[in-house]
Amino acid sequence: IRASLRLGDSGLIVGEIRSEEAKALYEAMRVGALANVVAGTIHGGSPYSVFDRVVNDLQVPVTSFKATDLIVVANPIKTPDGLHSNRRVLSITEVRKHWEKDPLTEGGFVDLMKYDVEKDMLVPSDDLINGDSEIIKEIAGNVKGWAGNWDAIWDNILLRKDTKEALVAASEKNNLPEILEADFVVLSNNAFHRFSDEVTQDIGLPVGKEVFPKWKAWLDKEINKIKE
Repeated sequence: IRASLRLGDSGLIVGEIRSEEAKALYEAMRVGALANVVAGTIHGGSPYSVFDRVVNDLQVPVTSFKATDLIVVANPIKTPDGLHSNRRVLSITEVRKHWEKDPLTEGGFVDLMKYDVEKDMLVPSDDLINGDSEIIKEIAGNVKGWAGNWDAIWDNILLRKDTKEALVAASEKNNLPEILEADFVVLSNNAFHRFSDEVTQDIGLPVGKEVFPKWKAWLDKEINKIKE
């Protein structure tokens, strides 16, 4: 893991953290050795259980744990008959930085999204809807047009949601599971950013109602090529 940190501008994802690699992972997260995602998977049913495992079991210092920005919890959900289960993302939780010893009692964990069992889907929390997210603000603060403009940020979040939703719907409708694989998703992301740049050049911001139709037209064209 330490050797991989020398690769420079790349992402690092470590699966099944359970030993000394935890300290190397958090070392990477803390020093900002990578410009992109530094992530890991770990056994834990809640944000606090992840904290407990990392700090108490794997001996990562509390101050290093604060380098964690988000904790995504996924667990099986049983059906009423008790015979089946479906894996669902149960929460997306932000880790705030202004706490000393216990993030649970000191307000260090803030849910951005929670699983709604009746809707069988993740729903945004009031904190997310109202823009009370330090992580999103930190990201937006470095982007022209987004800094201090929550409406523009939220519009872009919904735009990205719409493109992912449309891609899944197109895959199911046309029986094309391959468009959800990495090769096509990379093409989709490139098209999304290209159209976002075009709209930004025209009106100053990648407004969703302008970007999405362009991207959707591209998607329909590419699907027709595949089907032919």
